Amino acid sequence: MNHIRTPRAMPGRIAAAALIAVSLLGITACSAEVETDPSASASTVTTVESGKLTCAMSGEYRPFNFYDETNTLVGFDVDICSAVAEELGLEAAPTTGAFNTLIAGLTSSRYDAIIGSMAVTDERKTQVDFSDSYYSTGAELFVGKDSSIQDVTDLQSATVGVALGTTFEEYAHTLEGVSDVTTYQADIDALRDLAAGRVDAVITQGFMGRYLAKNADLEVVAVGDVLYPDIAAIPVNKDTPELLAAINEALATMHEDGTYAAISIDWFGEDIS
Repeated sequence: MNHIRTPRAMPGRIAAAALIAVSLLGITACSAEVETDPSASASTVTTVESGKLTCAMSGEYRPFNFYDETNTLVGFDVDICSAVAEELGLEAAPTTGAFNTLIAGLTSSRYDAIIGSMAVTDERKTQVDFSDSYYSTGAELFVGKDSSIQDVTDLQSATVGVALGTTFEEYAHTLEGVSDVTTYQADIDALRDLAAGRVDAVITQGFMGRYLAKNADLEVVAVGDVLYPDIAAIPVNKDTPELLAAINEALATMHEDGTYAAISIDWFGEDIS
């Protein structure tokens, strides 16, 4: 605080008035600093850990979220988490768990949100609230390169591999004639078993399945039409409407200012929104 000295000859009332005026100016100056301080725009939403946005994902969904050769969690979802957190004035805190446990972790307040390529389903909507979509693709059927299976109507007595706890698993159980649905912790494991002949087919997201097969040099191909749309959004707890609104606003801003497109092009060479 600045110390203002008044001349000795100054009358008491005048001195008091001067001190009050100086105090008021100080208060006004402080108010102006708060208004122009960039930190004043920091998020006011309540989060699990103050000042942080804890984003959950499986860490097993390359290239959306995975551990690289340095054991660092990276991927499209990780970058989306970071960008959303920045828009909210928070520090990004991505974390991982088994995909089929993420909603339970969210509803028990271990996470603020799931930014882990989770598809919107009616069943999940009874447990959590979803943001606007942040990307859209479709589920497809993958088979071995020399397989006679051409679409889902050819799956009589077939064994189908899927990632545990996904919409792909739910869909596989609805297919008539399938003899067994084998679950895996990660899609890459299902695709490796498909290439090795241990399952007859795999159902997964088309874009991601082709990416994994190419990078792992697996002789598997997608066949038939897209089975159903796979729309990914960000789940939050039902008692955090302010956070949901803030995330939707952040996503809209990221689309408008090009942040989303830059992240998408960095990972996929195209905008996957």
